[in-house]
Amino acid sequence: MERWTQTKAPQEHCFRKANSCNFLYKEASGTRYSYNILDGKQRLESIILFIANKHPDLRVKNWQRYFFAERPKRDASFEIEVGGESKPFHGLSEDIVRDFREYAIPTIEISLDDSTTLDEVITLFADINQYGVAVNRFDIVKAMCKDDPLIKSVFDLLGERQRRQQDVFYRMKRNDITSVLKRLQVIDNLPSDNSRVDRMWERLLEIALFVRSRKHRKPVEILKGFINRSSSPSDRLAPKELREIRNYFRFLRGAYNSTTLGQSRLATDQTHFYTMITSICEKDLVDNDGPDALKKKLAKFGALLDASKPPHGMKKMWGLVREYLELSAKQTTDVSRRSLRGSRFVDLIQAL
Repeated sequence: MERWTQTKAPQEHCFRKANSCNFLYKEASGTRYSYNILDGKQRLESIILFIANKHPDLRVKNWQRYFFAERPKRDASFEIEVGGESKPFHGLSEDIVRDFREYAIPTIEISLDDSTTLDEVITLFADINQYGVAVNRFDIVKAMCKDDPLIKSVFDLLGERQRRQQDVFYRMKRNDITSVLKRLQVIDNLPSDNSRVDRMWERLLEIALFVRSRKHRKPVEILKGFINRSSSPSDRLAPKELREIRNYFRFLRGAYNSTTLGQSRLATDQTHFYTMITSICEKDLVDNDGPDALKKKLAKFGALLDASKPPHGMKKMWGLVREYLELSAKQTTDVSRRSLRGSRFVDLIQAL
């Protein structure tokens, strides 16, 4: 297996073949190393399924242990087209199997030591994304900080990590938080609970950190903060913080069920949703306006966002709406723009 380590060698050769690269995080585990697959899991699973255990000279022992779902198991020993014929792995000629055995899987391997800088890790992510391999920055956080109390307590609000033999999957919890977050298009469009819980985790982590600090942060700064604290884990969510987060999501779920808010972009667009929930938190809008009044105001605001022209009698307010939308159109995670967008959001809520 070819390997490139960020702190030891360049990745240009692998980047030329980026679509077939696997991205691993290497960490010490007792007297051995373990590898977290950050990207390339489907490719590796396909290779395991293709080889399976029917060839007399090259097989994957106990290949079933790597899969929990029945569907991939039914695909074991699938056929590929070779020379105009469809053949499984055990039906290939000796020379093809010999060449297959010699093929080195291109792999980018991340391992951190005292000489590794945070910028190197961030740059690697940026380079991989640039060359076509979709690796999310938060994946590295979860891989390297999986025992961090804060990250674990955020995840516990959303799902349960379960293992069946070698396969790991997430069981999504049914509560106010998951009900609200599922409305977001970036989550609703995903194909499985595994990926939905994963994306919810990212969104909720940002919100939890805002609840804790009352400060906006860029996702990249959150990433750097967690890596930098790897030797000193952050505190888990305190009972007061947990109560606060649950109250916000309970309020929003009630608003979604009783008004048109749940069908508006405030509920489905992640930029607008982040602005809404952090503004509610920062300005104590539920207590200041009262829950029923705030639900109605949010629903009206949602309708304004979805309108193509100013409703009757709202021309003055339409200027604020346009300014808010301009702040929501680009550089959406920039800290100063998040603050300005939150201010315009509160101005609009107070004017309704």
